[in-house]
Amino acid sequence: MARLGELRVPARHENLRTITYFIHGVGHRLSLSDKALFDLELAIEEAATNIINHAYPDDQKGDILLVADEMGDFVQVALTDWGVPLNPADVKPFDINAPVEARIKGGMGLHFIHKLMDNVERETTTEPGQPNVLKLAKLIERARPGVRTPSAVQELNAMRTVSEVMTSNINLDDLLNLILNKLVNTIGAERGTIYLLDEERGELWSKVLLEQIGPLSEIRVKVGEGISGHVAATGDVVNIPDAYADTRFNPQFDKVTGFRTRSILATPMVNPQQKIIGVVQLLNKHDGPFTFRDERLLAAMTSQAAISIENARLYQQEIQQQLINRELETAHAIQASFLPDTIPQYEGWDIGARWIPVRNVAGDFFDFYHLDDEHLATVIADVSGKGIPAALFMALSVTVLRFGMSINLPPDEVTRRANELIIADQRSRMFATTFVAYISLDTGAMQFASGGHNPALLYRAATQTCEYVSASGVAIGIFKEANFALETVSLEVGDILVLYTDGITEAINNDEDEFGEERLESLLIEHAHLPAAQLTDLILDAVNEFAEGQSLMDDATLLVLRRVSQPS
Repeated sequence: MARLGELRVPARHENLRTITYFIHGVGHRLSLSDKALFDLELAIEEAATNIINHAYPDDQKGDILLVADEMGDFVQVALTDWGVPLNPADVKPFDINAPVEARIKGGMGLHFIHKLMDNVERETTTEPGQPNVLKLAKLIERARPGVRTPSAVQELNAMRTVSEVMTSNINLDDLLNLILNKLVNTIGAERGTIYLLDEERGELWSKVLLEQIGPLSEIRVKVGEGISGHVAATGDVVNIPDAYADTRFNPQFDKVTGFRTRSILATPMVNPQQKIIGVVQLLNKHDGPFTFRDERLLAAMTSQAAISIENARLYQQEIQQQLINRELETAHAIQASFLPDTIPQYEGWDIGARWIPVRNVAGDFFDFYHLDDEHLATVIADVSGKGIPAALFMALSVTVLRFGMSINLPPDEVTRRANELIIADQRSRMFATTFVAYISLDTGAMQFASGGHNPALLYRAATQTCEYVSASGVAIGIFKEANFALETVSLEVGDILVLYTDGITEAINNDEDEFGEERLESLLIEHAHLPAAQLTDLILDAVNEFAEGQSLMDDATLLVLRRVSQPS
């Protein structure tokens, strides 16, 4: 047996992050594979949370001691507390088929601990103040030796960090420093720079220089000149294994600073309006040239960083001049920037969409994402609650969903990853229902997954009837190891797919009757001949007329996708 480390911390929720860092250190020492480390981290976090909540109830003070040992082919982590011992017999059996609320109360945490670990042992005492020990053992699966690549855990944590700052009031300088440090550490570069675009002067200027050296505290580059200037002018991602062999490279900065540039990876920062606002440049990967995987990861992270930067800029400009009502208007504008500027149209398809927040800001959102020349992704989601909290949670949700789609994960995996990321560090106890679909523009074939969202309504032109399209899954943000099914359906010529949030079907009139799915079906069948945009407006007009002048009680979002012809 070899001792790997010990950690003793007060049993408080704010120390769960410290415990996670300790487990990451253990995993690093053992060179654990991504999966083994992820399983170990989830089990330890669940066990520590149980201790905090149940061993020391009513905010009683106490400690948790973690002792990690390498025991042959296994790594064992022992968690010790001196609080109320757990009697497993008192825990209700876990039933995967029970409702969500029952699962949460019915031993779900213990179920997952036993599922993730290879061995679980418990030593409890009946004497007050004596130690209770929980020993968790996991078979050591080591990472494949070779060139260093960012682990899945590192990538997810990096994306989570960038996503989280979108919902914070962090100032622009701190935001950029945080983003750049996360990029450099995740990809494994020596240094990095974030350039912002000064449109009036046609220059890039180094808003953040990681580890400033020599006399340079700021770098200014004309757009079109040098590597970063070329990226700003063209929007290209540039990966240069040998900087001095590239004619665009300007060695003057190396001469001034004494730094030696070997390899360069640079990518544009593009805001939701597809406008270049800056460039991120990384220098000298530690173990060789930058890879295609590095390019994809940097592009995905900088696309989210650009949104964060735009939000921070807008927030700083407006907060100094506006009162509360103006701040709400600004929040509405920020949130609207997460939505598509225009509704995409493709040959053979007719698409309409409407988003109606019940307040200045909303928890509903939708998105269209162009996967490739043949496939379109569409997303609709509804966050629990309304107003500012729902809008902030929406910002986090749309970010993690877009990241999954940007790396071509299938709809069920996009939903699963989003669920993991949202649960990992959110304390708001909010959740969101989601529906993610990938549609073949050529064949009409659709893959989809649902995170507990309303079933989609599909009108069949051949029979002039409607059917509901659904897949098993629960709302994201509720419990860690939720499963999400991947289902398929085909849209034939003349068929219409309608996606909606419950603000449509749960609108009520003066008699407190709901609009309901049946009225929505009838409207769709009766007016299936209308173009998508007109059909969308007609449905919303019908909902408002049904409400008899009452304001909608919930945010309402409606998407209509009609297949009008075969590809030419």
